[in-house]
Amino acid sequence: MPMALAAFIAGLTISESHHAQEARRRLLPFRDLFAVLFFVAIGTLIDPGQLAVGWGWLLVLLAMVLVAKVGVSYVLARIARLAARPLQLAIGLGQVGEFSFVLASLGLATGELDRPLYSAMLAAVALSIAASSVAVRFAAPAFQRSAM
Repeated sequence: MPMALAAFIAGLTISESHHAQEARRRLLPFRDLFAVLFFVAIGTLIDPGQLAVGWGWLLVLLAMVLVAKVGVSYVLARIARLAARPLQLAIGLGQVGEFSFVLASLGLATGELDRPLYSAMLAAVALSIAASSVAVRFAAPAFQRSAM
């Protein structure tokens, strides 16, 4: 955990420095490669047998993401009267971060999570990331058509 947390803090620090643009420019070619490796690695961690046992957890976790992330983001965007399209904004924010994998792995290692819940958490995070990326792309043209 300390190494993952240190990497996270280093990323936050760099993003606030004047070197951020140069770091993004140099790392951009690796983004797609790491995205593929990320999803392959997560796919290897999800045990289908345990996921079958914990499918109820998966549904609960996905519902929580929808309500807590998408729903709350949408309501807050509407209340704040943001210039952005509230639903598209909420969909874009409606995912669980990659750091959740580190926390879930730590929970499994310490015995706080059992295997079915761990597999359900990994699947929920991966599904929320993939689904929000796809949904935002489909939502943008729909909003453009409705604005015409």
